Amino acid sequence: MMRRVSDLFEELRSRSVFRALVAYSVASWMLLQVADVTFDRLPLPDNAMTVLIVLVAVGFPVAAILAWGYEFTVQGIVRHEKTSGGAPRMPFILYVGIVAVVALVTGSLLYFLSQNYWEPSRRSIAVLPFTNTSDDADTDYFSDGLTEEIQSLIVRLNEFRVVALSTTSQLKGTVTDVASIANRLGAEVVLTGSVRRYQNKIAVTARLIDGGDGGELWSENYDRQLSDIYTIQEDIARRVARALHVVLPVSSERRLKNLGTRNIDAYDSYLRALDYLRQPPDETTLLLAEEFLRQALAIDPGFAKAHAAMCKKHLAGYRLSHDPVRFGAAEQACQRALEIDEDSAEMHFALGDLYQASGKNENAIHEYEEALKDNSNIADIYIGMAMTYSAQQRVEEAEANLRLAIEADVSYWASFNAMGNFLFNQSRFLEAAEFYQMFVSRADDDARALNNLGAAYYLAGEFRRAAEAWDESLAIKPTRGAYANTGSMYFYLGEFDKAADRYAYAANLAPNDYQLWGNLGDAYSYSSDMQRAAQAAYLRAIRLGEQKLAINDGDVAAISDVAYYNSRVGNYKKATAMSDQAASLAPNDMYVHYNAALIHMQLGNIDEVLSSLERAVELQYQPELLSLDPAFDKLRDEERFKRLGSKKPE
Repeated sequence: MMRRVSDLFEELRSRSVFRALVAYSVASWMLLQVADVTFDRLPLPDNAMTVLIVLVAVGFPVAAILAWGYEFTVQGIVRHEKTSGGAPRMPFILYVGIVAVVALVTGSLLYFLSQNYWEPSRRSIAVLPFTNTSDDADTDYFSDGLTEEIQSLIVRLNEFRVVALSTTSQLKGTVTDVASIANRLGAEVVLTGSVRRYQNKIAVTARLIDGGDGGELWSENYDRQLSDIYTIQEDIARRVARALHVVLPVSSERRLKNLGTRNIDAYDSYLRALDYLRQPPDETTLLLAEEFLRQALAIDPGFAKAHAAMCKKHLAGYRLSHDPVRFGAAEQACQRALEIDEDSAEMHFALGDLYQASGKNENAIHEYEEALKDNSNIADIYIGMAMTYSAQQRVEEAEANLRLAIEADVSYWASFNAMGNFLFNQSRFLEAAEFYQMFVSRADDDARALNNLGAAYYLAGEFRRAAEAWDESLAIKPTRGAYANTGSMYFYLGEFDKAADRYAYAANLAPNDYQLWGNLGDAYSYSSDMQRAAQAAYLRAIRLGEQKLAINDGDVAAISDVAYYNSRVGNYKKATAMSDQAASLAPNDMYVHYNAALIHMQLGNIDEVLSSLERAVELQYQPELLSLDPAFDKLRDEERFKRLGSKKPE
């Protein structure tokens, strides 16, 4: 065996195969270097570099085979036998077979390793809001829309970690050096630029900046017809990839296909709609967004991005109102967008969110998984997966996906907020506060962040820190969350009139939130001469809660809450049945057992009240709140109740 191997190497040496392969490798390397510099300047297809690399790789075994049979001499290229005069030690066919097998095995091994073990590092990029340099300041919607479209295209490439647009948009109008911005966002490179729209033309300047030293990696000026806007966007995405030495595979090239419209009026209406969709959702902004999207689709019914935006609009509307009609409209718009753009991770993600919100958990997981196949770097997809797993009581999988969301984009506030919400619901309040604090540090002047932080401190028993966070939240922007939380604080302090005022403010801001009306009913029920108002609030809470259950009949929180509200208006049989249903669906939910205790209190079943409260405390319900809860005033002298107040959650 060793002799055969020795004979093979001697034959390869005598035929100058090694020398030929070294020469081929050097020539190939030089060719690729020249191509890397010149291909960008030549009118070649975008995948020309990929094709050249494949040809060079295929040419390697071909060179090995040709080197066996031929040699370069002063007389030209001649067969080896004419120069050596000797008989070959190995038949030519056997040699070809060995080369083919080695090439096949090597190629297969490299492919296997690349798919299973070699995960190429993805460079992180932040797309900053492009500056509007037009004479008309009212065209900000156009420059903001162009920024969003370019960022979306770079995300679709699935080759980079892209900082979330909601994070970078906070920097609009700030004057800060690029290095500081990059450090703050955790980005290696920053794409910035300007947009000027005039007549039927557009001028765009794009610059790619190194986040480390502030050096310019690439820049380009475009001055073209407005109808070329999609061509400009796609070119910027490709040039960014080239500047970062990323060779786009065929799958990424396919994602850059033109999904827009050549009708500039349709495109303009679409960008105006996006401007409203970027604002905090309310009925007014959603109505205006829908109006512009209908205009765009009336002009171009095949405008995929407009259908996608309509899907997002209806989804936002459904989340506000839980209206079944909006649910159907959102599903229809999402499906229409997918028919046109089957590779859209964004649309699979939107459908996943829709199914998750409606309790169709298996459908949601399927859509999220489809989205991850197209792009594994979108933090929001992992957040959606986590919420779905959490609804299924698959706690470990939920937490794992939230950590993947944070890993996908360490600058994205929503990942930290979602992790805080998850830990909060697991009664891990101080851990939740840590993530909410990270949310605060990533979202400047965000009232929600401070409101959530205050809620975590409050349930952890850190009342002073909770009050400070809520005061800051209300100073920034009055929100239903801050009003509701301060209402709860006054409620447990026994100041029921103040609590009712805060809950009423919250309900005015979110009139379709059934829990706010239930809270208002609680506050009124302990206020003097407000019993009729309390009954009206409970009845409205029941009606709104049942509307939500019409969409998602497995919503445990809604089932448990509506059960309690029914007990407050005398529907005891229905209250008991719904409470039992909630307990069967989520036997380890502390709020289900707390609500069960409230219902038994209405029925006068003291033993059941105490058993339910004991179970709630075992599941981490805060015993300090029980000592302040007016619902249990009649139990203050009960020894079992006193022991509950002395317990600490483990």
